[in-house]
Amino acid sequence: MHSQEALEAGRALVPTLVRQLRTLATTEAAPEHSVRGINDPFMQIALMRVMRTVARGSQAAADELNDVLALVATLDDAASNVGTAMLYECAVTALAIPSDAPLRVLAINLLGKFLANPDNNARYVALATLSTAVITEAPSVQRHRDTVLQCMSDDDISIRRRALDLSFALINAQNAKHIITEILRVLPRADLEFRSSMVYRLSAAITLFADSHEWHVERMLRVLSLGGNYLNARDLFKFIRLVAADADEALQRRATRISFALLERDISQDKMVVAGAWLIGEYADLLVARSQRASDAEAVAPKSPGLDEDDLDILGALGRPIQESKPEGSPEAGGAPGAIGLDEELPEAIPEPAAVVRLLSAIARSSSVSASARQIALTALAKVAGRFADQPAVVTSICTTLGQFSHSMDQEVQSRAVEFDKLLSRELDGVRAAVVERMPVPEYAEIPYEEYVLNPTAMRMKALTIIKRPAMDPADLIGASAGGDAKAAAAAAAEASKQSVVSDLLNLMDEAPPAATSSPPPQQQSKMDSIADLLSSTSLSPIPTSQAVTSPRTMHAITSNDDLDREYEVFNSNGLKILLTPSKRPSAPQVLDIQAKFVNAGESAISELAFLVAVPKSQKIQIHPPSGQHISAGASVEQLLRVSNPGKSAVRLRMKVAFVADGEKHESMFDYGGFPASVF
Repeated sequence: MHSQEALEAGRALVPTLVRQLRTLATTEAAPEHSVRGINDPFMQIALMRVMRTVARGSQAAADELNDVLALVATLDDAASNVGTAMLYECAVTALAIPSDAPLRVLAINLLGKFLANPDNNARYVALATLSTAVITEAPSVQRHRDTVLQCMSDDDISIRRRALDLSFALINAQNAKHIITEILRVLPRADLEFRSSMVYRLSAAITLFADSHEWHVERMLRVLSLGGNYLNARDLFKFIRLVAADADEALQRRATRISFALLERDISQDKMVVAGAWLIGEYADLLVARSQRASDAEAVAPKSPGLDEDDLDILGALGRPIQESKPEGSPEAGGAPGAIGLDEELPEAIPEPAAVVRLLSAIARSSSVSASARQIALTALAKVAGRFADQPAVVTSICTTLGQFSHSMDQEVQSRAVEFDKLLSRELDGVRAAVVERMPVPEYAEIPYEEYVLNPTAMRMKALTIIKRPAMDPADLIGASAGGDAKAAAAAAAEASKQSVVSDLLNLMDEAPPAATSSPPPQQQSKMDSIADLLSSTSLSPIPTSQAVTSPRTMHAITSNDDLDREYEVFNSNGLKILLTPSKRPSAPQVLDIQAKFVNAGESAISELAFLVAVPKSQKIQIHPPSGQHISAGASVEQLLRVSNPGKSAVRLRMKVAFVADGEKHESMFDYGGFPASVF
């Protein structure tokens, strides 16, 4: 950490440093100091690093550096390693200080040239720096988009990783379709450790930048077919809900027919199987129904190839695609089995009901799909029986298939088979139609993606900025009186400023940071003892009378289960309202989940939101990251807290919140123990 006095002293030397750097850059090098024709590059790089440090955040110092940095950038070239190093330091310095716009564009262009450098190190540092620069210099970085996309196929795994990160960071509303298509092209051959992150960010990008439901559904089906094993449950549910709630009947028909065609080719992607089987079960009537323009539909969408039952048994057993053989020498011959080019339309199938039953039966018998996929396939069979109740042959075939699973070793599969077989019996003819009708649109509380979901470099930078911020004053934590010892308070504040966010939390939870070599002053030791007393399991700190906190007597008087899953307002000041919603999971009765909701009730935006929480020693708390730190007027963000409370004692929270509103920083610390006893 640099002291302000040292920075000011360094900034006073900027003219001297600039003059020295200009002299080195323009004069002919002495033989003993020349490296590949560059005059003392080590000294030049050291000078640029010093100037980068002292000019950061100073417009006056940056103005003096603009000309000399432009001079260095134009005099050197990247023909040698030393020239590359000089240009890299020059570009990083120009981007790190508040330099002129033309110089920043020049710096981005220098880094863009590095992407074509045959040296792997040069390409790697260029991609890493551009991933940081794209946060503020997106238009300039966009000019090198095509080169970045090419780097996704580089032989070096580190370069591929950086290129993927930067490619996602470059996505915006104008280029989303192009970049997403290029990333989908790389997905099938991407490294295994990249695929989970790629699929997650692809789903986020498609959701954030979709300009129509048709494009959204089509792209997600491609993601499912290429990387369905890596899609998380939340994004799978959002896709299914999109088709069920937002798509019209024509799009539902097309999505179901595409899913059927994709599953005939390949059932190795588990989430594709889950989504496809669900769509087939819900919209089987649309899948096989002919539109009024049947001849046109059949001309555009080829019928199912009509695989027989033996073929589909092989499909289910192996989890591999089955497709017609291509003539030798054809463009498709020798390609990946079942692969669909990204420039091709997704196939649509219009099968007969018997073909639908055979495909779902093959999925249910497959050992290569997950148990949940097999269960959904059985459910889809029951729904198909309801859709085609007027076709006895189809219903009989489904009953036969369900009977085969009534002795399954999988308890859930066996249970479903027996229940659905009973549902299809004659004695339940009167209720069957209502049971297998289409499901209502599932309810879903939208959980927004992280603020920097497409740019993990920006997320890491943001986290680093938060961690490096000054810690809270210990005097704030214990509510020291104004009449305390000023020197002791100042010493405590100076020591606390050296700690990170981790230290903030440790202080709040009375887990002291590593001890210093010298013992703390008596006043400071007394304050730390006070923290231990305040957060001990047998006492609760006095709360100012201005804060309304429910007493233990009042808490024990409330025993209704309605006390869970409702909001408790704990803070309302300066336009920020904090609501806590406690809940419990049956699988973890000793853990209290508390959803903190930060509502901007003011008229201006709130930024730099920081929230710290501590609990008594007998409890443990896990704080999840917030959904965002910027709250627009009328909007809200959420943060999950999990309190482990094995002793079932009263949950008491000590909270500190800091935020910026109307250009002014606000900090408040408060206690809350108002949860009813039934919550514990």
